[in-house]
Amino acid sequence: MKLNLRHWPARRFVIGAVALLLVLVLAVVVTVPLAVSSGVVRDRLERDIGAWAGHSVSLGDAPSLDFWPTPTIQLDNVVINPATFSGGDPILRADSIVANFNLFSAIAGAPSFTDYRLIRPTFNVELYPDGTSNWSSANGQLSQGIAAALARHNARQAGEPVPADAVIPDSAALGTVTITDGALRWIRDPGAAAERLTAINGTLAWTAPTAPARANITAIFRGEQFTIEGTAPAPLLLLGKQMSPVNIKLSSSPLSMDFSGSASLGTDLFASGSLRLASASVRRALEWSGAEIKPGEALGALDLTAKLSVEPTRARLDDLIVLIDANRGIGVIDLSVREDEPPLVSGTLAFSRLDIASFLQAFTPLPKGGDDIASTIDTRFLRELGLDLRLSAQSASFGPVILSNLAAAARVDQGRANFDVGDATAYGGSLIGRIVLSEQGVDGGLDVQLSTRDTNLGALFDAVGLTGPLPRGSGSLDIEVTSPYPTWATALTDLTGQLSLNLSNGTLPGLDVARFRDLAGSERFFDLEQLGQNGSFAFNSARFEASIAAGEADLKTAELIGPQQTLSLSGVIPYTRSSLAIAGVLGPTLDEQGEVVSGAPTEPVRFFIGGSWPQPVISPVRP
Repeated sequence: MKLNLRHWPARRFVIGAVALLLVLVLAVVVTVPLAVSSGVVRDRLERDIGAWAGHSVSLGDAPSLDFWPTPTIQLDNVVINPATFSGGDPILRADSIVANFNLFSAIAGAPSFTDYRLIRPTFNVELYPDGTSNWSSANGQLSQGIAAALARHNARQAGEPVPADAVIPDSAALGTVTITDGALRWIRDPGAAAERLTAINGTLAWTAPTAPARANITAIFRGEQFTIEGTAPAPLLLLGKQMSPVNIKLSSSPLSMDFSGSASLGTDLFASGSLRLASASVRRALEWSGAEIKPGEALGALDLTAKLSVEPTRARLDDLIVLIDANRGIGVIDLSVREDEPPLVSGTLAFSRLDIASFLQAFTPLPKGGDDIASTIDTRFLRELGLDLRLSAQSASFGPVILSNLAAAARVDQGRANFDVGDATAYGGSLIGRIVLSEQGVDGGLDVQLSTRDTNLGALFDAVGLTGPLPRGSGSLDIEVTSPYPTWATALTDLTGQLSLNLSNGTLPGLDVARFRDLAGSERFFDLEQLGQNGSFAFNSARFEASIAAGEADLKTAELIGPQQTLSLSGVIPYTRSSLAIAGVLGPTLDEQGEVVSGAPTEPVRFFIGGSWPQPVISPVRP
């Protein structure tokens, strides 16, 4: 290979230039840090933070500089003291602060900072009734930026020129702040207990006064970890307590929330926008939030979307779609905060299908069970929440009972909880009813009323699982029972009340009156199976009246009037033991003049019914 000497000078020049450049770069790397004064950077950082916040800032005296890969300064023992309460507790303490700075501005003696990292900071926030806090300051570039932004906003709203002095400082936005293992202590009212957030990690980014502010923070509150993400397109107006766009997303195990709209901060809170709220257990979410309502074990799953509007003492949910323990409804809900009274929830909800029992459990505390259940009920919710809801449902169920075209109301007020069924269709007839829970007796009283008209009572008995020789037909049923205990703590022996049943043109299955007379004349005892399965007693009308107390039904009137024979019963039914003690007579039917109808057997058959339901034993009573 031949060496081309003609190109050697050019190559030597290139190699030399590269070597010189490397030497210059190395010289800069070595000498530039020497040109940066750590004291200047420290003092400028302390001054910039104080000028932004409007408070006194103290940084440690042992700065640590690092130039690779980004020039940074780290200082320990960070303290910010409130300007308005010089003798008060610091509003912020941090083990360390790390700040990125511009290298060339630092060489020029005026370093500028962009990103900050606070290591193990503790924020101390005290909120005062006038809407201010220990962080409030009339000075500082942040306060100047807020005042200028408000002046510009108000001028535009009034259609006036923007004031010449309404200039927003470029330094009104601090930059990007990363928090590592922080804590927040705040007091909502003077003298109140302090609340704490711990394990705070995340980033607050606000790069320019007119740029959106963004937050992505995780923390622990009352033992539950949560994440909050937020965006404020106009942060200066938001901090100035003006209605401003805001987006907030909260994620936690007890509660998830997503709000997009406008809001204002301050003593008078206003908000308007779309809301999505979900909780696997509202009871757990209320306990986590510190709400004073203590609903025991009742409140279950909740999922809702709505258009939210909030005023100082009122919140309204329009276009509401809510799922309460698998009950999906649409409507409007209002929440009002009242003086000297519990908060009131009112509105209307329409359901395609409603499980009444699970819906009621969403507003009343259910215990876990046990033999001593009646002594463990907490009825404080009756005094801690007001409720006035109008409900409708195309179909509804209460246990095994199926209803349609339901119109109802749920109310909680002044120590009483009512659920009223104003109208419903059930088994071919109409139904109305009421369940009342009140703070009476030992731990809360119960009152249940039910009335049906023109109802297929046989189908109703089948639905609730009643078996045995029960009358079937169309008629009316009226029940009212009370208890000194709430419904979930009431045993059958606690009930007292009245029952009335009237039917027309029905049958009593399993009663063949001819066979009954034969057995009564020949047997000492017999049961229903001996009467046969195919027979039945047709009646023109039937009437039953009974009083209920101490686990027994006292049968005052029980009369089934057939075309030729009438069955009359009286006695006591200790229903808690399914036992029977009834005397009866099968005699002739009388006409309106009191005469025996034509063709009726004139000899009455007297008997006693014992045994247990639904297999009674019949013993004829002979002279």
